[in-house]
Amino acid sequence: MKRVLIIGGGIVGATIAYELSLDRRFEITLLDRSTPNEASTGAALGILMGIISQKTKGRAWRLREASLRRYPHLIAAISEQTGETIPQVQGLINLCFSEAEMETWQQLATVRHSQGWELELWDTAQLKTALPALNISDLVGAVYSPQDFQVNPQALTQTLIKASEQNGVNIQRGVEATEVSVTSNENYQQCHTVHSNEGDWETDYLIVAAGLGSFPLTRQLQQPLTLRPVLGQAMRVRLNTNLSETQLQRVITGDDVHVIPLGNQEYWVGATVEFPDQPVETPLDTVWEKARRFYPPLADAEILETWSGKRPRPEGQGAPVIEYLKGYDNVILATGHYRNGVLLAPATAAQVKQLISAC
Repeated sequence: MKRVLIIGGGIVGATIAYELSLDRRFEITLLDRSTPNEASTGAALGILMGIISQKTKGRAWRLREASLRRYPHLIAAISEQTGETIPQVQGLINLCFSEAEMETWQQLATVRHSQGWELELWDTAQLKTALPALNISDLVGAVYSPQDFQVNPQALTQTLIKASEQNGVNIQRGVEATEVSVTSNENYQQCHTVHSNEGDWETDYLIVAAGLGSFPLTRQLQQPLTLRPVLGQAMRVRLNTNLSETQLQRVITGDDVHVIPLGNQEYWVGATVEFPDQPVETPLDTVWEKARRFYPPLADAEILETWSGKRPRPEGQGAPVIEYLKGYDNVILATGHYRNGVLLAPATAAQVKQLISAC
């Protein structure tokens, strides 16, 4: 059996651990310096914007499509295995504020139809019928993606970890990788041992899936991967207005702000992009203002909690980074997913498994 050591217990690392655990050729250990499901994953909204993405070809689209095809089977399998329920919201409505936007979405709808996916263009009358409480004064319409969905990223990651443990993966919490030991041969270097605050871990394959924490480890390996932290922020709110359950049962996104129904009159409101024209101390105020403008019932909502997290964006190369670390034949990078860690986790795991199996 090949010993595989995964650094990072967020959604990406957890998905890799689970997918590899289905192959009995691997003996897998996952190290996470905190509790798995924190950091970027802990602040993620879990919106799978694949079909509604403007990516239509190349690597960016292939990764999205692979994940969207894998997700229903993955969620069903781990839910059945563990008995856990993973909350989901089916369908995504993207609001349009100009005719030019609508023309762009029409072109995308044509492409998606040829690829076997669905997108619907709605005018303001259809929007008002579907969402009576929506403020349509600034809108010209929307695009609706019935096959995109939102999944609770924390529940998903916890269930992946549980299923992985049941499959024999050794999950080590509170373990931080601090140093590495490397050997060299004629063509490549190999990392054979990772040193940590809880001892040493020998490995045949090292998978670095630690988000922003990937930089210190790659620096130890003399091939630093530069990742820029990009802020994401969100809040959980409860409406005081007793709207019917039919009012909002899909995710609404507009002007880079998302509103996600949780049930019981509660919503997540957040954004996974920074607003560079706003003061650093008030990004959540900007999110809140934008959300209340297009969905007025939020104006009187009670804010129950707020949180933020930083997403890893690679410098000088596309996101995500899924490849062998330069100069090494047993170190694989699976990091730098920027805003799409949850969306691309299944495709990332599949590609990592392919990289290992090819050796």
